Amino acid sequence: MALPAVFVILWFGVIGTMRAGVKVDLSVRPGAEQLAPGGSVTLGMAARLLEQQVEKRSFTPNDPFFAPTAFTRRTPGFQASAVETLAAGVEAMASIGGSDSLSLAAQELQTDPSLWWIRAGWPPVGRPAERHYRTAREALEETNANLAARQSGQGPFAASPRERNMVLRALLAEIEAETARGDLLIRTPRTTEVPVQIARARGTAYAATLLLRGLAEDSATSIRASGRAARWGEARDALDSVATLDPIIPRDEHLVRAGYSLLMASNAIRAILEGQE
Repeated sequence: MALPAVFVILWFGVIGTMRAGVKVDLSVRPGAEQLAPGGSVTLGMAARLLEQQVEKRSFTPNDPFFAPTAFTRRTPGFQASAVETLAAGVEAMASIGGSDSLSLAAQELQTDPSLWWIRAGWPPVGRPAERHYRTAREALEETNANLAARQSGQGPFAASPRERNMVLRALLAEIEAETARGDLLIRTPRTTEVPVQIARARGTAYAATLLLRGLAEDSATSIRASGRAARWGEARDALDSVATLDPIIPRDEHLVRAGYSLLMASNAIRAILEGQE
C-alpha cells in the first residue's frame, strides 16, 4: 500500500474516528465552579454542557477540509444542534432582563457553529466558534456565582414561573423545529441524510433534557404545587429516549421513532405550559 494511502487511512480513518463520536451522559451534573450553593441548576447545566461538548472534546462543526474529522457528519450535526438548543434557552433567560454576563453568554452563543478562525467575510481572521462558546461558558459561570452570592443564606434558588415558562417555550420551539426537519426528510427520503438528522435530533434532545432537569430542580416547589409533575417526567423520558438513540445502522424507522418521541416531549411541555401563559 502506497504511503499516501496509509496516511489518508490513519488521518481520516483512525484519528478522525477517535476524535469524532456522539457523547451522551444523562447523569452529568454541574461542577462546583458552575454551581455554587444557592445558584441556578439550569445555568449550571448550561455551562456544564458547553464544557463537555466544546472544551472536554473536539468541537467538529467548524473543522476545515483537512482536519481528521472533515468527513464525519453525525458528530458535527449533534454538537451543532446541542449548542443551538442551548443558545435558545439562554437567550430566553437573558431576554427577561438578566445581568450583563448573562446577556454576554446569550450573545456569544449566537455564533454560527461552523465559524472557523479563517472566514470568507471581513475580517478574514477571527475567533472560531469554540472560543465564543468558551466565553459564553465563563459568562454563565460568572452569572451563577453572582446569583449564588445574592442568594446566600436564603436557601436554594427558585426560578420564577415567568423565567421557567420562557425557557420552556424556547425549548419547545427548538424541539418542534427538529421534529419538522425529520418529518420533511421522511416525506422526501434522502438516505444519506438520515444518520445526520438522527444525530441532530439527538443533540437537540440532549441539550433540552439537561436544561429541563435544571429547570425541574430550580422549580421543584412550584412544580409539586402545579399538579403537573408527571408531565415533567414524560417530557424528560421522551427526550432521554431520543438522546440515547444510537442505532448501528440508522434507518428511516429510527428517524420515525425519534420524531415520535420528540412529538411526545412537545405535547408534555405544552401540557406543562397549559393555563400558565
